[in-house]
Amino acid sequence: MSVSRKSGLVVCWFLLLALAAAGETKPTPNFSGYWKLNPEKSDFGGAPVPESAGYVIRHIGAKLAFDYTHESKTSRVEITTDGQERMTDSNDEAEIWTRAFWEGPVLVFEARQKARPGHPASGIKWTSRWKLSADGQALTIERQITAPQGQLNQLLVFNRETKETSRNNSR
Repeated sequence: MSVSRKSGLVVCWFLLLALAAAGETKPTPNFSGYWKLNPEKSDFGGAPVPESAGYVIRHIGAKLAFDYTHESKTSRVEITTDGQERMTDSNDEAEIWTRAFWEGPVLVFEARQKARPGHPASGIKWTSRWKLSADGQALTIERQITAPQGQLNQLLVFNRETKETSRNNSR
């Protein structure tokens, strides 16, 4: 076999290895669990610090459902992490449209408030970037909120709790 043919085979071999490595996808984190806000590790960007906040998250494949409790109000969101925008909440005046997608191990939510006919547009939109710590015990959410009054940046840290701990803390 000639040198040029051997070097051509070596180049092909390396290209195949590079393509195979590029095709490998790392598994995305699973956010399922009970999460309690850690206000000491969080930065609320000038917004008031809540007395309590937490998530109960069910994450199966591309489906994510969570209940978010902030002080004593709970809201529920169900979404698919496929990048498609969907209405995730509504009231008489506005709808919330959200899309969720992965950027590597980070789950990104982009949301916007859309006024219903006959109501003024608020212009509020936000992006949340969810990251799970290496040990799976902390959920960090970087949130950027944009409104006509200005921008607010927050860093929220939630600690994983067991079901029992979560029940005991809610009493």
